[in-house]
Amino acid sequence: MKILLSADFHGDFTRLFQLAKGVDLCICCGDIFDYHRLPRENFAFPLPFFSIKGNKEIWGGERLQRILESYHNFFWLNDHVKKLKEITDQYFFGINHLHEPTTIPDNIDVLVSHEPAYGLADQCSDPFHTGMIPHCGSKAVRRLVDRYKPKIFLAGHVHYHQKQKAGKTLAVTLPPALIDPILVIEDKNLVCLKS
Repeated sequence: MKILLSADFHGDFTRLFQLAKGVDLCICCGDIFDYHRLPRENFAFPLPFFSIKGNKEIWGGERLQRILESYHNFFWLNDHVKKLKEITDQYFFGINHLHEPTTIPDNIDVLVSHEPAYGLADQCSDPFHTGMIPHCGSKAVRRLVDRYKPKIFLAGHVHYHQKQKAGKTLAVTLPPALIDPILVIEDKNLVCLKS
């Protein structure tokens, strides 16, 4: 099984449609659409698409969230943890933007967040795009990563691909809109998919 890892589409699904025949499902770290530009009514995801809520979904409010829920093949990740386990034989759990969950199931294989964890693959460009800020991740998310120690921790939001190992956890901040590298989980291992 190939699980496509993604973040920050902002409404551009060109690569998703190109890759759909080569993967089984998609996990997204949020920011699917821009909150001020709502998707078309007849949109359909080309494969099962599981996502958490990024800042675009939170700011877009319940209207955008309801529109997403009406799409064929779309699922909020945390509402389908058991379904994902049955399909992938791995436990996924998500942290929505600026939301610290009160409970996370034990034995999480993959923890999905919109924001990076502080100190883990969390460089970002400064607001004026003149340099890089070394750490812009969330300390609350870092506490959850340290506590639950998932095999893989996925994030988006900062639009800059990074990887970093922390103990047994591989932290990966995904690039936006499926630009290279294209990362998948295949047979429980993180691999780069040649496009």
